Amino acid sequence: MSELYVRRVLDLVDGVSREFNLPPLVILEARDIAKKAIIEEVAFGFRPEDVAAVSVYVACRRHRVPLLLREVISVVKSERRRALSLYKRVLSYLGISVGVPKPEDHLYHIAPKLNVERDIIEHAVRLLSEANKTGFSVGKNPRVLAAAALYTASILANKPIPVKNIANVSRVTTVAVKLLSKRLL
Repeated sequence: MSELYVRRVLDLVDGVSREFNLPPLVILEARDIAKKAIIEEVAFGFRPEDVAAVSVYVACRRHRVPLLLREVISVVKSERRRALSLYKRVLSYLGISVGVPKPEDHLYHIAPKLNVERDIIEHAVRLLSEANKTGFSVGKNPRVLAAAALYTASILANKPIPVKNIANVSRVTTVAVKLLSKRLL
């Protein structure tokens, strides 16, 4: 691959990283994944936008940063289908394993955007740990579960955060948050 292609991919990775304010360790990992994918020709035939989106997404998943592939794709103007194809190739050919983000990861991602007080966050974490112990969280969307725990904790602390605000920041529906929050009580 040409030097221009590599430079374009790395510039896109840096742009996405700035857009989402990613930690430096995640940025370095994304750059390394992009370089490996290009050098080992895993990304052959894919546009620079696809390579950048997938490398950032994989790095985020490895470091438990709850970022959706569609969020990354929308920033770099990539196609979902091509990005998913490259994602599968990168995982298999580069031997990378990724985990599923936990509700706590989403909670720590959502809470700062809403300027939530520390005691509410701690109470939401306790609600999530109780849900894990009882098996309630099995099969639930971790993003919705985190939003519901935050909403429930804010109500119990008599400092209610509007469900619409929580749903918008966490990118889930208000109905899903309300349904799960009722069951968390």
